[in-house]
Amino acid sequence: MSDTPDIGAIRSSADLLAVARVMDERSAERYRELAVAFEMSCNIDTAAAFHELADDEDRHMAEFPVPAGAVPAGLPWGEQDPEIADPDAVHYLMHPWHAVDLALRHEERSLAFFVLVAESSTIAEVRAEAARLAERERGHVALIKARREALPLPPDDWDEDQDPPNWEASD
Repeated sequence: MSDTPDIGAIRSSADLLAVARVMDERSAERYRELAVAFEMSCNIDTAAAFHELADDEDRHMAEFPVPAGAVPAGLPWGEQDPEIADPDAVHYLMHPWHAVDLALRHEERSLAFFVLVAESSTIAEVRAEAARLAERERGHVALIKARREALPLPPDDWDEDQDPPNWEASD
């Protein structure tokens, strides 16, 4: 994460679990949006990869209780949610390997967030829950790494469009 998140609003393990759930909800939503965009671009294999990633996030989210109260106001990272894919890292010709690599980078950022909370919170129950969530996130990182390693590497020229748009006006 580029800026250090403000973890002061996380005052209990329930707050932290609510934040973790929101992270998974947002990433599932973003991966589904990307899947639809890739379907529209006729990049079906990468669309399928993003659908699988969204389904993974749904399963992760289901592990958390529905928050009894509101998610802490002012999420710790502002608009820079660690699990939401960076739109600048997306290219319409990317391969499934790229989609999984993008997810890996964001899982690693989520891990860094939970480690930061575990090391920085002044509240013992929050530190303990963050340490548990960091361990859980380490498992997600390992799974995503294994998935990426199982995929074929894209060719070096993967982003070269063999049929680029023709912007010349016809007469």
